[in-house]
Amino acid sequence: MIKQKEQGLVLVLVLVMVSALMLIGLALISQTTSQYLVTSNTATNSNAMYTAEAGIEQSIQQLNTSSSFTGYASSQTFFNTTAQGFGTYTTAVTAASGNSNAKVITSTGKIYRYSNHTSLVSSRTVQVTVVGTTSQGYSVMTGPGGLILSGSANITNSSVFVGGTISLTGTAKIGTAAKPLQVDVANKACPAGASPGASYPALCTSTEPISLDRSTNIYGSVCATGQTSKGPNNNIQTGSGGQGLIVGCAAPDVPTPTYSRASHIASMTTTGSGSDNTYVCNSWPFDRTWPANLKLTGNVTIGGSCNLTIKGNVYITGTLTIGGAAHIKVDNSAGASRPVIVADGKITVGGSAAITANSAGTGAEFISFASNAACGATCADITGTALKTTSTYETINVGGAVSVPGVVFNAYWGKATIAGSGNVGSAVGQTVDLSGAGTLTFGTVLSSGVSTWTISSYQIKYPGQ
Repeated sequence: MIKQKEQGLVLVLVLVMVSALMLIGLALISQTTSQYLVTSNTATNSNAMYTAEAGIEQSIQQLNTSSSFTGYASSQTFFNTTAQGFGTYTTAVTAASGNSNAKVITSTGKIYRYSNHTSLVSSRTVQVTVVGTTSQGYSVMTGPGGLILSGSANITNSSVFVGGTISLTGTAKIGTAAKPLQVDVANKACPAGASPGASYPALCTSTEPISLDRSTNIYGSVCATGQTSKGPNNNIQTGSGGQGLIVGCAAPDVPTPTYSRASHIASMTTTGSGSDNTYVCNSWPFDRTWPANLKLTGNVTIGGSCNLTIKGNVYITGTLTIGGAAHIKVDNSAGASRPVIVADGKITVGGSAAITANSAGTGAEFISFASNAACGATCADITGTALKTTSTYETINVGGAVSVPGVVFNAYWGKATIAGSGNVGSAVGQTVDLSGAGTLTFGTVLSSGVSTWTISSYQIKYPGQ
């Protein structure tokens, strides 16, 4: 009898333990399921956000092709996989209130079930304001040192003036078949040699100013003094509406833009050190402002993730280096007045640095007065052999994957080298060397012929906003 009671007690204990284990198991399953659902919802919501941002990127690309683009009214497929589901976006491009140079892009990303493209899982909306920037005057202008294009460097949407000669190699081109350009080449690059003497630069009478490889092209109306050849593969083309090579045409004699360094220096009202944390990002937080008429002594480096706002003209007694993921923006207070940043030393822009315009579409101008002449940056004028020598001295280098539409780079006495890939407003120098491994787009940029559109503000739109 006692044994039977003990057996009954054991059975009760087993049942209690099994029940407890079942409860624990159910709790674990519930918790695991809950965590899975949270993780799944987070991933789905993130995918919806990425899809909306993809719509923004594609819309900006279309705007840079045509400024009249109004958005993707019908759904565009971004992905369709079992792991991510079915992702689509729609966008709308509208005018920004009170600013003719800005547009608003609203993009909605939606995620549906892979097995049912009508079963909505998540939706996110992103809205950005983009500002259109245009360049003024020539996109490229050189002195007697001339223009060198190699790789796949391109010049589009703006006229070109070259005081000396042009050399095109690789697959470089000027203009496009759909948008030919005006190209003037003065051929004032003589006498030849390292020591041409006091008469340099003078008109070359026995050589042609444009040299082209077989895979290069110039589309447009070309007025090049002394040029009779269209190249080894008929490389100088009319394009749609151009005149091609105008044989017998004498190009105008246009000097490179002048700027008074002395007056610029005299207008400075605030002085600081180029290494002072007030003006460069030596420590977090990485937000800095340069007031108008600021003089910085020594070399200046803007790097890392530094966000710099420029309110007006700046003078730097040394070199200026902009790199990393630095972002420089022209302050809205500058209005339509382009800030001019003058450096006595070399100006270098690299990494993924960005220099953007203000809400009025006003960019900045960077001028390097560096030279290898005896007078250095203080030269009032350089002629003859000294000019020939300093015209090959690199004083501006823009490389990497920089984004600088509407920005003017002026190597006043030297050479401006534009390498890497990206968008650049204008390049001016005694010599301009475009040696990009990727495509470099100049002038007003891309085929719209109006503006380059870049993001000035970003906002996530939540339901009810």
